[in-house]
Parts: sequence; C-alpha cells; structure tokens
Amino acid sequence: MPGPPPKPAEQKRKLGNPGKRTLKPSSTLVALPAADDTCPPELGRAGKEFWEYATATTRSWLAPSDRPILEMLCQAFDRREYILQVLSQEGWSVMTDKGYPYKHPLVSALSDLEKQMTAWMSLLGLSPADRTRLGLAEVKARSKFEELEAKRAKRS
Repeated sequence: MPGPPPKPAEQKRKLGNPGKRTLKPSSTLVALPAADDTCPPELGRAGKEFWEYATATTRSWLAPSDRPILEMLCQAFDRREYILQVLSQEGWSVMTDKGYPYKHPLVSALSDLEKQMTAWMSLLGLSPADRTRLGLAEVKARSKFEELEAKRAKRS
C-alpha cells in the first residue's frame, strides 16, 4: 500500500485546505435524469426497507444506470438478514463429529457479503467520503466571523 488514503475534498475544505493545493470546484455537479424509484416486488423485508431509505436519501444523484447496483444491494440486505437469522438459531459455531467447535460456515459467507455490500454502497455514494469523491457533497468551512456569531447565538 502506498500510504493512507487521500482526504476527501469535503474534509480539506472543512479544515481550511491545510495543504494549500487546488481543490475541485464545488460547482461541478452534473444534472442526471431521475431514477425510477419503484421498489422491485421480489425484495424481502430488509431489502424493501433499505430500498425506501436509499431512494429517499439518494434521489438527487442516483441515475437510471444505478438501479442494478441498488437492486443487488437490497437483495444482499435480504441475504444478510437470512444469514443472521440462521446464525441466531444455529449459533456462530458448530461441532465436529468428534466434539470440536469450529466457526459456522455462514460466518465467512456473512463477512464476504458485508464486504461486497460496502463496495456497492461506496459505488452509490452512501458515505461522506464517497459523495465527495463523486463530486456530490461539500462542507463549507466556517469563517471566524461565522464562528463568533454562532457562539454569540448560543449565549443568548
């Protein structure tokens, strides 16, 4: 690994751009056509809940081309719920025929599934760093005057 990941432009702006390098302008957003947010009927409870959450929070930047990833992510939420349900019933470890405990095979499946879900969430811009990387979010650094005004407002 070459080193720590670069700080998002959002964080650099919040800190006042300590490296003094040029940052991408915050006005480079491109308008995309609105995505169809009708929930696929084959989703289970967990998938439908995440679909509602995701379409409500990402409506301003999701495009129709993002729908397959969002559908796979929601299906993964259903699979995750099923795996957790099985693990709660059977336990996180199982016994061999000789009486030795070992990790339930679904524990590894759960770990792999959650890694994939994190990758899909990243592609959809569901964390502050990802939204900044996609050019979707910016945090405006407060000026000293704005900070003083906020302190004064708190006192009164």
